[in-house]
Amino acid sequence: MIFVKRLTIAIALCATAGAAVAAQVDAPVASNAYITRNNLDWAWASPLPASSGLDLSYQSQFGWRLPTAAELANAPLATDFIFAGANVPLGGTDPMSGANFSAINSQLTGAAACAAPYFSKIYSNCDWQDGKGQPFGPWAGTPGAPSFGEQLVVRAVPEVDAYAMLLAGLGVVGAAVRRRRRAGA
Repeated sequence: MIFVKRLTIAIALCATAGAAVAAQVDAPVASNAYITRNNLDWAWASPLPASSGLDLSYQSQFGWRLPTAAELANAPLATDFIFAGANVPLGGTDPMSGANFSAINSQLTGAAACAAPYFSKIYSNCDWQDGKGQPFGPWAGTPGAPSFGEQLVVRAVPEVDAYAMLLAGLGVVGAAVRRRRRAGA
């Protein structure tokens, strides 16, 4: 009887471990699963600090990394992740990634961005009570953050002006080539 009980527990643990690995999303983070503030894209990446299972091995190719202390000093609030069209509907789960929020209190309404399945093989949730902003706690990595503080990741936002200048320059070159062709014809 004890053997059967232990076997049942072992099978349950294996099934849980398999589901956790399957939660990892090896795809670029969906545009509605992060926000942009202070020239950085911010993703709510884990319900625990980086040392507790954060995986940047795939997402680092897209520029995602841990924020510096200076960046964390200007980090967005947990409520900044609430916006129309965000990947996790209020009280629901993102059908694409499986992301969800837990412990949502009554003052929060609307869809919110949670990117945990893109950065963890273990977690697919973000916890409101642990994100920065009243009545929430500080983000992981900031002074005074609890051992269970939420982890953010960041990446640089491409300079829109640089792209605009590049396109304008290509337009000027194209116009010059066209003039030369007309003049030579």
